[in-house]
Amino acid sequence: MKKIYFILSFFLLLSSLTLRAGDSKDSLKTDTAPYPSFKGFVSNKFWDNWEISLGFGTGFSVYSSNNQGAWGDRFGINGEITVAKWLHPVVGVRAGLQGGNFNTVRSDEKIKWPFLYGHVDAMLNMSNWIGGYKENRVYYAVLFAGMGLYGSNFTDASKTASGTMDAPANFAFTAGLINKFRVSPSVDINLELRGILGMASLNPVQYSGRGRFLGNGDISVGVTYRFGKRDFQRGAAGYTLEDIKTMMREAEEAALAAKEKENSLESRLAETQENAATASQRADIAEKELAEANEELDNLRNQKALDEATPEEMVFFDFGMAVLTREDQIRLTVLSDQIKKGPQDYVYTITGYADFKTGAHDRNIALAQKRARVVYEYLVHMGIPADMLTYKGAGADQQPFNSEGNQTVIIK
Repeated sequence: MKKIYFILSFFLLLSSLTLRAGDSKDSLKTDTAPYPSFKGFVSNKFWDNWEISLGFGTGFSVYSSNNQGAWGDRFGINGEITVAKWLHPVVGVRAGLQGGNFNTVRSDEKIKWPFLYGHVDAMLNMSNWIGGYKENRVYYAVLFAGMGLYGSNFTDASKTASGTMDAPANFAFTAGLINKFRVSPSVDINLELRGILGMASLNPVQYSGRGRFLGNGDISVGVTYRFGKRDFQRGAAGYTLEDIKTMMREAEEAALAAKEKENSLESRLAETQENAATASQRADIAEKELAEANEELDNLRNQKALDEATPEEMVFFDFGMAVLTREDQIRLTVLSDQIKKGPQDYVYTITGYADFKTGAHDRNIALAQKRARVVYEYLVHMGIPADMLTYKGAGADQQPFNSEGNQTVIIK
């Protein structure tokens, strides 16, 4: 019990430290009273400020006297679903259904028994009561108390374990603290501490001297979804609801008149802007076309300069041969001098070909590769850096001529 009291004290202290956080950001402080008033809130229709929650946790069951067994043997698990309606930032009601199981020790035997508890609670939001209503508050401390119908021992397994066929049901009282942590405008994370007090007969496990009352205590973690209108609108201090409605109606009429005038000015402005946009668009198109023409001209000039600086050559071989003639060597020597005078970052491709209309396919592939390598090695021998040259043999689908004359090497 000391641990439970410590946890309760901790969260009440946390609530007191956060109750007044964010006062400087509350824009309604200058127009309304700092603390909630039941007459100060003008918006809370029936479908506003509803919540549905789902939680899971653990709990224990004790008698009012002569409890048997260790504390750790009494714990069971439970879950709960609740639906709540906030009537006011401070006051709300909820209906819930809790179910699970508890353990009771009798003569060193741990007996598990199920329970269901349907209840209705009144809720009191201590954070809004003490610190004033603030929709942007992160932590809320909510006290609750209520009563409902408690039933147990309704399964065959528990009846066999407890040794009784009774399924007792009676009224029970509940009270506790909900710690709500707001993570978004529509979602809260909950840590709930709860106690339930009923008659001892609600526990089907009977033994002498167990006392008159049965107590349950549990702690659960859950999530809440808030739907409908999720906040409260406050009226100004000293004005009735009718006064506020009249002022709101007058403000709407003034806003409508201002909107009509604004629309007229916006129409004239839009027409002027449209004309300016059309002229600007035409200028952009002309500028784009000029830029494209200049780019194309630059590309042509660059390509022409590159073609002039990077010569091309073609070497013809005899049928089935891959040997350079004296004339071929002279032509390649002249080509090497031209390459040395050209750009040194340009890479020349040497492609060898063969006549695939005659001879075996694999032999022609090898012959085309060999012809390209012969030219490559001669140019390297003439002082051309190897990283400026690359060579390859072409296949049957890459013939330079449609008829004869494919016994060649092309350098470009």
